[in-house]
Amino acid sequence: MDFRSVYFSLLLLVVFTINGFAQVPDNKEKNKRPKVGLVMSGGGAKGFAYIGLLKVLEEVDMPIDYIGGSSMGAITAALYSVGYSAETISQIIREQDWDSFISDVQERKYVSFEEKLFSDKFVFTLPLQGNGVSLSKSLNTSFNIDLMLNNLFAPVAQISDFSQLPVPFLCVGTDLLTGEAIVLKKGNLARAVRASMAIPGYFSPTKYDGRYLIDGGVVNNYPAEYVKEMGADIIIGLDVQSGLKSSIDEIESITTVLDQVISFYRVEANKRGMKMTDHYVKIDMPYGMLDFNQYDSIMAIGERVARENYADLKALADSLNALDTERPKRIHTPLQDSIDINQIVWADEQIKNYDKYQGFLTEMRNNRTALSDLEQKMLLLNGSRVFNELRYELEPAENDKVDVKIETGNINKGSLSAGIHYDNYSKGSVLINLALRNIKEGRAKLFTDMVLGENPRLKSMFIINNGFKPGFGMETDLYSMSFSQYDHGKKVNKWDFDNLSVSAFIPMTIKNNYLIKFGFKYENFRFKQDVVIDPDLDAYNKFADYGNLFFSFHHDSRNRTTFSSKGRLLELQFKHVFPFSDQWSDILSNGSILSFRYNSNIRMAEKWIYKPEIFAGYTFTDKITPFAESQVTGPRIPAVQHLFAFGGLNPRNYVDSHISFTGLRYLESLGIYAGKISTNFEYNFYPKLYVTFMTDVGMMENELGNLDNIELLLGYGTKFSYNSFIGPVELVFASSNIDRNLNLFFNVGFWF
Repeated sequence: MDFRSVYFSLLLLVVFTINGFAQVPDNKEKNKRPKVGLVMSGGGAKGFAYIGLLKVLEEVDMPIDYIGGSSMGAITAALYSVGYSAETISQIIREQDWDSFISDVQERKYVSFEEKLFSDKFVFTLPLQGNGVSLSKSLNTSFNIDLMLNNLFAPVAQISDFSQLPVPFLCVGTDLLTGEAIVLKKGNLARAVRASMAIPGYFSPTKYDGRYLIDGGVVNNYPAEYVKEMGADIIIGLDVQSGLKSSIDEIESITTVLDQVISFYRVEANKRGMKMTDHYVKIDMPYGMLDFNQYDSIMAIGERVARENYADLKALADSLNALDTERPKRIHTPLQDSIDINQIVWADEQIKNYDKYQGFLTEMRNNRTALSDLEQKMLLLNGSRVFNELRYELEPAENDKVDVKIETGNINKGSLSAGIHYDNYSKGSVLINLALRNIKEGRAKLFTDMVLGENPRLKSMFIINNGFKPGFGMETDLYSMSFSQYDHGKKVNKWDFDNLSVSAFIPMTIKNNYLIKFGFKYENFRFKQDVVIDPDLDAYNKFADYGNLFFSFHHDSRNRTTFSSKGRLLELQFKHVFPFSDQWSDILSNGSILSFRYNSNIRMAEKWIYKPEIFAGYTFTDKITPFAESQVTGPRIPAVQHLFAFGGLNPRNYVDSHISFTGLRYLESLGIYAGKISTNFEYNFYPKLYVTFMTDVGMMENELGNLDNIELLLGYGTKFSYNSFIGPVELVFASSNIDRNLNLFFNVGFWF
């Protein structure tokens, strides 16, 4: 005999027995049915399986009177309690960017432009606190998750008692200071769910009603006893916990280690919950806690397991519904796209001095506001990096409006970061970055990059960013750079460039994606041969002084600087260069330089990205003159360091007129007129593994008088890449029409 059938027959007998004992002469009391509670355990991404189960529960018309969960189970349970259908919840799951939730990475298009200039190149970052550096309380602040939860629970922002939701709800958190389980039944629903899933060490603790809470699954990952206390007569339990591991071979990652440690503390709560459960659905699966992008497969497993229990669930639902023929239909809540905002409330006293941010959301007061607009404002505010933490709540206000309460945590003092890089041309280097933020009450920032290696550099920028209103900035740059000179693939010389520059400029930014700068730069520069081959050229190895007036326009909406899959980069620069000293007056003169660069990311298919790039540069010069007493002739030029140069695969260069070119060695082709068209196709053939097919066509000239003499440059190659935590690992095979040899290039780490 099937044990499950016997068990379910006994369960149905219990249903009718409860009903029998409840019988009284009143017909309404006679038809009173037992209450059903639904319990969902935690389990990270594995909790997506509950959506497949909810779909089947809806099919059999199972009445759900109470619902509760821990951790990921709290999220799914809360969505269902609000009134979202299983189909709507599955739609919500599919529309989220789970990678951004796991990493808590801010989309670059919302990050302040000055932050973009000094970001995307670090292996680790430590915040500055007190008089030194410290470790963060967690791997991420969960800012992106907070945004998602606030949006999803906006339809019930007026409800602060969870028993008044369409399906009464509770979830469980753990008090970080006492270790006790805290049952969350009232307050802000989004904040309660956020507290329940705050995996210790991974997500930051959540302040809730005076307590600091972490993941409820630490002490009670299966809160059946609390759902029972709500009034449930029958408990249906859904469980994706993996349980304690019995073999060290099963503990193969940091997440399984963490899950094993936490599981010791919740064993007793699980035992108590199981004893109270009438119908237990255990879901085993091959996926882990952080496999959030496997949502379709996980939901399918949940539905398959539910259908294996379909007959029993259907029988129970039919028996319950027979006792409650007047049960109203379940409320189906639609997704909400806007809210009525009463006022903006800043919870922190410290922010009152930051008048720039006080008025950031002013226009939303007493207005119907799209949730997407509110979210974008919060993203831009967070992208300023003024605050270590930023979050908001929707609180009930009069006339069905809500107050937006903003909490900022600690003011961001700055950070200390580091990165590493190695390639077979420039060898190894280490980057140390110091960022100081919130100078003068949030109005100013100071960034400093120090590169240690064969090409050392010290670069810093002080900036006051006033948005589209003019700000103020100063920048210093000291570097020493060496490179070899090649002629058709043959090394003919080696050069050393040394440069010191100081500039003052006025910046203006638009929505963090556009930067306009104009100002003045002073330069002290020299170039010399490492080994004197040409005595004439060696006359120019002393420092000379220059100045230049410049204007630039930058647009950067790329989602990443490496392996970008969307967005574009545009740079337009004009500078008028004039020498202060007369050491090189025979070849140097006043002159103007105009350059334009554009690249984009166009998705052609799920794993194919087309990455076109265009570069053009033009130098306005004086008459043609000999290059000193050598046989090299050409136009007078504004300054050697402002020559256009092609070669290498460096996406970042010390000099902005040095442009990468496939198949050419670093700075192999120099001139005063330049043009390049690149065609790159990037294929993501396996997670974090890429192959890129590259073709560059261009020209680099010192004269444009005779177009017939222009020599076209053609470079082509294939790049194999791995997106590692220390930056891209790249192996490139390339060649060109001026060097037919197959050149090998190897790179590890971020470029800086």
